[in-house]
Amino acid sequence: MNSIQIKNKIDFYNNISKNARYYRFEYDDAFNIATIQYINSRMGDQSKRTPEMYQQIRDDIYTLEKVATVTFTPGTAITNRYYEVLPATGPVPSDYLDFGLLMCLIDGYTTYARPTDNNELGPLFENSFMHPSNDKPYFAYSTTGFKLYRSNSGTLTSATLTYLKFPATFTIGLETQLINTGGVLTNAAVYYATEQSVYAGTTYAIGATITGTGAALTSGQVILASNTATSDLPPKAQDDLCLMASKIMLGVVRDFQASAFSEKEANETD
Repeated sequence: MNSIQIKNKIDFYNNISKNARYYRFEYDDAFNIATIQYINSRMGDQSKRTPEMYQQIRDDIYTLEKVATVTFTPGTAITNRYYEVLPATGPVPSDYLDFGLLMCLIDGYTTYARPTDNNELGPLFENSFMHPSNDKPYFAYSTTGFKLYRSNSGTLTSATLTYLKFPATFTIGLETQLINTGGVLTNAAVYYATEQSVYAGTTYAIGATITGTGAALTSGQVILASNTATSDLPPKAQDDLCLMASKIMLGVVRDFQASAFSEKEANETD
């Protein structure tokens, strides 16, 4: 769905004819909040995530998935009485949101690096069964980059990170960007109908795409498509997000109405 079609579906859930009208920024805010809530509800605890668990996450928000090669720079080996652990640091992609999988090719074998928290590294290094090795490397996220821990031997040939990027910021555009009846639509420019519109003899439903020909809009209202930005989550997720955004918006209205009622009661009792 484009952003105007998403707004139209939110209006359906809001039962807009019976509820308060909303400012355009309220749609943007509610949908973007719903997007983060939706993603967080599916990510779960990163430190307990397995490849099988990630597959379910991927099924729900696969459009956010990206793959990048990470180059790790070795640090100074950490030594205890029984073994040595080699830490290495790698950069975090600029659009990184959350971890999916880190697959490492070490001495010709591909292995899955297990995520862990920085505060668990000390006990992990002291554990004779669970300590990092080339067969069982670990990695942790920090503000300076990814930290990979494995045996202080062998060769790390490559590391491939599968991760989730930040979702696109949704917007239906500004009130001042709306074009009303009589406005000229630039030739070859793409617009969305924000209400039922007539242009060049054709009637367009809300959310329909209109290509300008240089003529004036006969009736209705449109917005330049480039002034909007839609969701980059999968279609099924978008449906869920419309309902979630509606609940957020209706909840704000109810909270405001309850607050106003309480204030009115307080004033009447004074």
